[in-house]
Order: sequence, then C-alpha cells, then structure tokens
Amino acid sequence: MTQHYIEIVTYKVGNPTEADRHRRNACMLAARLPGFGGWQSLSDGKGQGARADVVLWASPEAAEAAAEIVGSSAEFADFRATITEFGSIGHYAAPAGGLALMQSGDGIEVGRFRLRQGISEEVMRAAHVKMIADHLSRQPGWRGQRLVRLQDGIFMDIAFAVTQAQSQIICDSWAGNADCQAFLNLIEPISMEFGSIA
Repeated sequence: MTQHYIEIVTYKVGNPTEADRHRRNACMLAARLPGFGGWQSLSDGKGQGARADVVLWASPEAAEAAAEIVGSSAEFADFRATITEFGSIGHYAAPAGGLALMQSGDGIEVGRFRLRQGISEEVMRAAHVKMIADHLSRQPGWRGQRLVRLQDGIFMDIAFAVTQAQSQIICDSWAGNADCQAFLNLIEPISMEFGSIA
C-alpha cells in the first residue's frame, strides 16, 4: 500500500484574524506542492492564538521538501510572519485506508452495494482491504477510502481523490484488475455516484 504521512505542526499567532487569512492562502499554495494530500486547520477554542495544522503528504520525502519551501520561500513569508511562537512538528504514519483531509474541489465516489447470498461481511472486508492495499491506494490522486454499513444491510464504499475526474479514472482502473474483480464477486452493486466537495 502507498504509505501516506501525517504532519502535525503546532504554533501560536499574535493576530488570529490576520493569521487565519494568511493560513488559508498558505493552504492554497501548499496544495500545489508535490505529494500534498490535504490540510486541516485547527484553532484553540479560547481565542488565545494557539494553532495546529494537520497536513497529509504522500511520503516523508514530500513532507520534508514541502517543509523546506514553507520555511524559506517568499510566497509563504506572510504566513510565517504571523507565527509568534513555534511549538512542534511531528510526522506519523496514516491509518490503513488512508486519511482523507478533504479540500474544496476534491472528488468523491460513492458506491452502494449488498453482499451476495452466503458472503460474510468479514470476507468482504478482507477483500476490500486487499483491493485498496494492492491496487487502489497506488493510483495517482487517491486520497483514502472508507466502508460504511447502513442499517438495512446496504454498504457504501466511499472513495476520495484529488478531483472528481480522478475519482472516475480510479474507478475505471477496476476493469481487468484481479483484486477489484475478487471484491466485485462478493457483492451486488446497487448504484455508483461521483461528486466533489463543495
């Protein structure tokens, strides 16, 4: 499976309103960097200027290269100037199935299905994990995938990608893949829809 890395950076800012504006701009700039997978901005609930940014990268190398750019390039200077106290930075392995830190415009694919007669949820989930590990997570633009069990015996397979178009390309890549076919042999598809995060 493609190993994604979560970067958590903590710091304090002097002017939260100004800092938030520059942080939004920094997020848009970071989205153009190689290996970027999403940015979740967190602020303390007491308005005291504490911040934590959770950023997803495709690899440790991508995270290190981005840190160099954010820390020294002119385009991130306004963002850096809002920081009054640096806390810490840490890198962590993302969970199996990826971690989708969705941005506006990111793609989503929702497939609804039931299990075929005689197929257990345990068997289906094992095939789903194998399909993600050996095929889907290796596709360009894949950001994560989750299974949801509804009360009426229907499941949703929700896949996240960098764009709606990439979601469709990844879905098309199922054709002819043995791991995807093994999963499909266990289910009865109901519907499939594509969309994007507003």
